[in-house]
Amino acid sequence: MKKIILAGNAITADILYSYLRADSRYEVVGLTVDDEFISQGGIEGVPSVGLSQLPERFPSHSCSVVMAVGYNDLNKVRESLFLRLKELGYSIETYVHPDARVYTGNPLGEGCVILPGAVIEPHVRVGANTIIWCNVTLAHHSSVAENCWIATGTVLSGNAKVSRNSFVGVNATVVNEMTVGEYNIIGASALITKDTKPSTVHLARSAELFRYSSEDYVKYFGV
Repeated sequence: MKKIILAGNAITADILYSYLRADSRYEVVGLTVDDEFISQGGIEGVPSVGLSQLPERFPSHSCSVVMAVGYNDLNKVRESLFLRLKELGYSIETYVHPDARVYTGNPLGEGCVILPGAVIEPHVRVGANTIIWCNVTLAHHSSVAENCWIATGTVLSGNAKVSRNSFVGVNATVVNEMTVGEYNIIGASALITKDTKPSTVHLARSAELFRYSSEDYVKYFGV
């Protein structure tokens, strides 16, 4: 059983802890964040250690790290912590949930996280420190670069690409052979049919308030 430090102490860490503690391959022994964030989160029963004290409390030869930081500041916070942990000599674990389906022959990027229900088809590439959330489909020959967050239900069609440090929201779709530029924000349910430029935002139109009440809608149109 491999001993694991979760890098993070907020909601992402809490979710990943729930998966890891049910996974017989791993034992979560602690959390780590930058010292100033120690008091801002935590998981009951799991010790939190500031990054400055981590090598003393949990030496790098004794455990590996799973990245459990959110997508703040276009994933730059997670990227920074990832790089600093590597500089301290820690091995960053690539975590694939047992209920994910990975068919690519390409090696997954260091420290990426693949959650249940994700399907990664043949010839896909996933970069380092990227999170592939539940029920994502990465179709054949698609790629996701490093430090990305791909939210639940996203579909990347064949040969689609997501560039580094991008956030792709729930149920978004990137069609065949399109490229999402680096540092992009792709909103929930957005449909990307053209290449996007770096550092741009693409949001789907929000659901509009219908002029009938729900009771009147059922009366006139049915459900």
